[in-house]
Amino acid sequence: MSDATLTAPLTTETAGSSTEKWAYLLALVLVTVLATNTALFGLVGLSMTALALVPVMFITLLTITVGR
Repeated sequence: MSDATLTAPLTTETAGSSTEKWAYLLALVLVTVLATNTALFGLVGLSMTALALVPVMFITLLTITVGR
């Protein structure tokens, strides 16, 4: 092995990794809120959360379809 391979960093930080961290954090928060809501209110809480997220998913699917 050469010295260049031994001194090269094992991981590189890219510009997109910060966005990934925020996306995972947002997903974690949403799942936690959903689990708490279901634990507190049962099936009704789960149903109301799903009903409230219908427009969000519709907009998400339209955005993916358009390609933006």
